[in-house]
Parts: sequence; structure tokens; C-alpha cells
Amino acid sequence: MRSKKFATGVAAATLAFLPLTAAAADQHVGAQIIVVHGVPGLEVDVLVDGAAAITGFTFGDVVTTTLPAGDYTFAVAATGTTTPILSLEASLGAGLSATIAAFLDTSGTPQLRAFVNENSASGIQPFHLANFGAVDILSGTTTLLGPVTNGQTARIDVPGGTTVSAVGIGAAGSGTAAISLGDITVARNQLILAYAIGPNTGETLPTVVTATTNVGGVQVIPS
Repeated sequence: MRSKKFATGVAAATLAFLPLTAAAADQHVGAQIIVVHGVPGLEVDVLVDGAAAITGFTFGDVVTTTLPAGDYTFAVAATGTTTPILSLEASLGAGLSATIAAFLDTSGTPQLRAFVNENSASGIQPFHLANFGAVDILSGTTTLLGPVTNGQTARIDVPGGTTVSAVGIGAAGSGTAAISLGDITVARNQLILAYAIGPNTGETLPTVVTATTNVGGVQVIPS
């Protein structure tokens, strides 16, 4: 997984901590946000309420952070500008874990959407965010989830501490993995988030990037 750090001072990979309004400052329980860049060939800045929050964001990058509960406008703009290419409005509840993803639909048109990370139980949550047809999520030749189409996500329940063998992604109904992810161990109280993004060009297969979230985890914003 390629990921951008968000510690202040990391040039070209900085997540700015936005100033809190007086109303937001009283809300110490925040929302976890995982931001995913799934549009090939496009470097962008991610804007939150019009201000640059992530800079130099490129294909395959993933950032995890928290924001106070509240209503936000998220957007992406060409790096160094503040004119949105794509935008969405999202209401973030306290304790929520969510994904904000820029990705290609099946026609190759960029989209920006928000998804709930289903972290009420442990498991693996695949996201089909690739310019690609319907797929199945496989363990060997056994279908764990499918068919999954572009823009869809769902959790595969896996008890914490369990290893799922020979996980792969294959064309729906094929029973054969085109992309092999290997054996995946789900830690206790963990949800693994797997994002299929791209492809880069032509017949290139999608790229898979991952992140994790804790089951039932509540994110706390320092006061």
C-alpha cells in the first residue's frame, strides 16, 4: 500500500489540521476518514470546506485521519489550485468510520463518493472502485462475495484472529483469480479495507490498496 503521511512538516504529503469552529470544538468525539486516490494520471489536492487538506495526492495514495463530527464539503482540485474538479457534501457522525474515494466508473469518468466502513464486526470489506466489470472476491475457487459491481462495497465477516487463504479477485462467475492477494489474516477487532482502483491504462488490471479500521473504534479529537 502506498500511503501519504499526515504529520505536519512532511512536504508534498501533509494533512493540515483544520481550525475548529466554536461549535465543533465542543465535539471531542470525531469521525475517522480514509481518503483514497483511485484516478490514474492525476495529481490533486484534497480540499475540506475549500481549504487544502492533503497536497500532492497521487494515484494509489491513502490517508487516514480524523475530523470533528459535523457537515463538510470535500473536493479535489489540481495541485496548487482551489477550483474543484469533483466535490461532495458529507455529514460525519461521532464515531463514524468512512471512506472518501476518487475513482473511475465503468465509463472511465472520475467520481468522488463517500462510503461507510462497516466496522461493527471484524472482517474484510472490499471496495470495487475500478474501471472494470463485475468481480467476485474469492478464497481459492470459493466465492466469498459477488458479483460486485463498480461503486459497490460490502463486508465479508471473518472472526478476528482468522486467516483467509488464497484471497483473490476474479471476473464474476469465473471462479479464477485474476488478482491474487495471498493469505489475509484478520486481527482481532479489525476490519481490513481493500480498494480495487484503476486500471492505469488499456487492459491493465486494477491496483489494490488497503487500510484498516478498528471494530467499534471511536476516534477522539484531543481537546
